[in-house]
Amino acid sequence: MGKKVVIALTVQANSLYTMNNPSPADINAKCSLSDDNSGRSANGTLEDFKSNVYINQDVKWIGLTTDAGFSVSIDSIVYEPNFSDVNFFDSSTIKGTGGRSGNSTAKVKDDSNLLKKIDKYSIYFSIYANANNFKSFQIDPKLAANP
Repeated sequence: MGKKVVIALTVQANSLYTMNNPSPADINAKCSLSDDNSGRSANGTLEDFKSNVYINQDVKWIGLTTDAGFSVSIDSIVYEPNFSDVNFFDSSTIKGTGGRSGNSTAKVKDDSNLLKKIDKYSIYFSIYANANNFKSFQIDPKLAANP
């Protein structure tokens, strides 16, 4: 029996927010992923970061920063279809809760065909500075399904 998994996106918000037109490599260098279920990246890249999630259990994405005056909001989680992966959720876009520190939660489908499969997806997030000024970004990690 599985459990709910929380995936945390930690952002060097001040540094990334002040960049002009950051490249995907710039964005990746200012972000890190972790979860409460031994998620990891074999080669250290965000694209290779894999969270082990469970069938018929929730996955929650949260945004974090230690930079004073900034907050990170998870805007949406979007399934990125290709020939070898499957969508673990009922919707291809999981909307965030909105606001300066929004997060996103969805339940993995109750489908044994997902076992040992990989779901590549995108995290769309925003960095909020003082007041309501924000900039939006994207990264592309993956999920692996467990019973």
